[in-house]
Amino acid sequence: MIRGMPPLKCLQTFTAVMETGSFAGAAGQLNVTPSAVSHQIRMLEDILGKPLFVRRNRTVQPTEDAVAYASALGESFTRIAVATSRFASEGSVLRLMLHSAPSLATLWLVPRLSAFRARHPEIDLTLFAGHEPAKLGDDGFMIDIQYNRPVPEACEGLVLCEETVMPLASPDFVTRHNLTRVEDISAVPLIHSVRSVVQWDQWIARHAPHVMLARRGMTFDRAYLGLMAARDGLGLMLESTLQAGGMLAAGELIAPFGPLGVTAVAHRLVYRREDRARHQIEAFVTWITEEMAADRAVPDFPQPQRVRRAAK
Repeated sequence: MIRGMPPLKCLQTFTAVMETGSFAGAAGQLNVTPSAVSHQIRMLEDILGKPLFVRRNRTVQPTEDAVAYASALGESFTRIAVATSRFASEGSVLRLMLHSAPSLATLWLVPRLSAFRARHPEIDLTLFAGHEPAKLGDDGFMIDIQYNRPVPEACEGLVLCEETVMPLASPDFVTRHNLTRVEDISAVPLIHSVRSVVQWDQWIARHAPHVMLARRGMTFDRAYLGLMAARDGLGLMLESTLQAGGMLAAGELIAPFGPLGVTAVAHRLVYRREDRARHQIEAFVTWITEEMAADRAVPDFPQPQRVRRAAK
């Protein structure tokens, strides 16, 4: 027994008396004699050092202390029941704690989780997002989708896809600035993502080394913030078509210079080698691999409508 805790049999008997309102009723509920019930209540009263019931002929009336004690015990018994139910169901419900880079989680992963849930209703998924990598194995994390980081020791890494990073803007922004040639970049505000695996100077060096970049612009530490700004017409954004896929499909963003991009490996899914055979990990790896393959089967970007340049 836990020190300071009365025997569970005494507590069970006391609860039964409170529920039925009599020793006889409790005896019937517990399938014992009324004398046995009386004995357990006396023992509990001796332990507590105070009476719990006022006995009158064949009836008993709980004291105020008994009512308060029963209330406190009820809360404790409820917690025990909930904990028991949770652990008893662990065999039928699998749990997957997943960590992801914030922008991929926001822009790509969460909109597709209903498909994962439909395929694997037996898995309860918990998702955390943050730039710093998760400590796999600590706090229950099994999978981490990392952005532009080396694969940790003792882990296996899966490249999710080769991403294409290219200039993107809202149709209104393209029309307003007459963006038809790469040279036009020098005259428009740019949107920078400080964590992007491909920066503007790298893209310019590849596709337009003769063009001077505009100094004015906005900078964000998360891709989804920059993409929202580009969608709202605040500048020209250099970003992955994987992360911008939803906005491209909706026509909120277009690629004004066509398929002038830089390919890069940016997102990797990592897990501990010792966990590879766990059903949750196998299920998620298979699902996300198929989803990425389906994405690659769709064109990276819609063809932009060319705008007629304004007369000088």
